[in-house]
Amino acid sequence: MILKNIKKITVVLISCMLMACSLVSCKGVEITGKTEDVAGYTEAECRIVIGSERNRYQNALGAEIWNLPVENQFETTYGPYFVARIKEFLQDIKTLNLLAERTGIIATSTEMDTIRTIAGQFYDSLTPEDKEFMGDCSLDDVIHIYTEYFVACKTANYLISDADLEVSDAEVKVIKIQLIEKSDLAEAQKLLELVNVEGANFAYYARQNSEDTDIEKTLSKSDSTDELYTAAFSLEEGQISDIISKDGKYYIIKCINAYDEEATHDKKKKLESALKSKAFFDDFGEYKEQHIVRFREPFWNEIDLSQNSESKADNFFELFDENVNLK
Repeated sequence: MILKNIKKITVVLISCMLMACSLVSCKGVEITGKTEDVAGYTEAECRIVIGSERNRYQNALGAEIWNLPVENQFETTYGPYFVARIKEFLQDIKTLNLLAERTGIIATSTEMDTIRTIAGQFYDSLTPEDKEFMGDCSLDDVIHIYTEYFVACKTANYLISDADLEVSDAEVKVIKIQLIEKSDLAEAQKLLELVNVEGANFAYYARQNSEDTDIEKTLSKSDSTDELYTAAFSLEEGQISDIISKDGKYYIIKCINAYDEEATHDKKKKLESALKSKAFFDDFGEYKEQHIVRFREPFWNEIDLSQNSESKADNFFELFDENVNLK
């Protein structure tokens, strides 16, 4: 669980962009193929993001997480790995702001009012220990880094304005079934007769006879098109299939829920998010290779996540998500 959470830091941080944004075209923006000569964010601005995210993970998992080993990475422990991912994230935010300048995208006065409000809420909630770990940040520092993040999200949102990434319920419909699996065709035929007797308890026969003891399964139409899925999704609720042959096994299926609305909704959101995530990383990855932003400030090598353990503020991105609408 720890490894999974740490390795998803970048994705967690750009959830706004992955849920609402993707870079599927450059819309006429010139690709220059050079390292961009732009200044990085100030130490205080970077530490605001580092501090809030450090605290979010540390509040949930404990400070010992930063000393645990990480595998198959340049960094050997989670602390340096975490800092490196935050740095990459902020470089991406800077790249998107560079793109915003070229396309004329800005935060409007109304949007800036919202940004100032949430910045004030975040800053006013900081303790002296929070501020110290966050580079003795000022309210202006918080406003600026929130603005950069907002413009990055808005730019990405603009770039996918013509993209169709919606998924229909029919494509991902989720159903629930009960299943009997047998290796012997004659036994399967006998069971098919028994479960089709009026009033027969399919689940009872499945529990007593199925070679797969996990008799209840949840299936999503988007996961497979094999024989079992095709048969299962052709059934009405309460209907029992004929014998289905697959890979030397014989199956009988009963549909117990022909449309799980809540599970379908969740599957739809996950698939849409995955499509947007793929589009974002495919197209933005190509773009940023042509517009290289690298932060070279020395403070990145001096960040010690064990400092200021009394700092607990962890809601920088939460406030943004709760108050900013990019739709």
